[in-house]
Amino acid sequence: MTTLQAEFIACSVASREAKWLLQLQNNIHDKDSPPLPINCENQGALTVITTGIIKARTKLIDVCYHNSQDLHTRRIVNYCYIHTDKNVADILTNALTEDKHTKFTRAMGLW
Repeated sequence: MTTLQAEFIACSVASREAKWLLQLQNNIHDKDSPPLPINCENQGALTVITTGIIKARTKLIDVCYHNSQDLHTRRIVNYCYIHTDKNVADILTNALTEDKHTKFTRAMGLW
């Protein structure tokens, strides 16, 4: 599995969760909420999601993961690029330098 495929699948799962959270919020407050922002550091995955153009590398991704394109088009979620130096979620998935670890720990409010 390529990084693009892994990020695409992660975005799909995040989209489903965001849709559920928005529906819950709309039911509680009885109003429409703005699209939830979802950050992604893989520009290839973002391009596939925002343009809908399927390439040879993405053909093998199961169709059940293509919901993120629909949810982005319908303005339920809004995908944004985030540079890896600002991606706080990296603390949960990557080995980091001490400086980055401290920075992201503080950003999460744990320090």
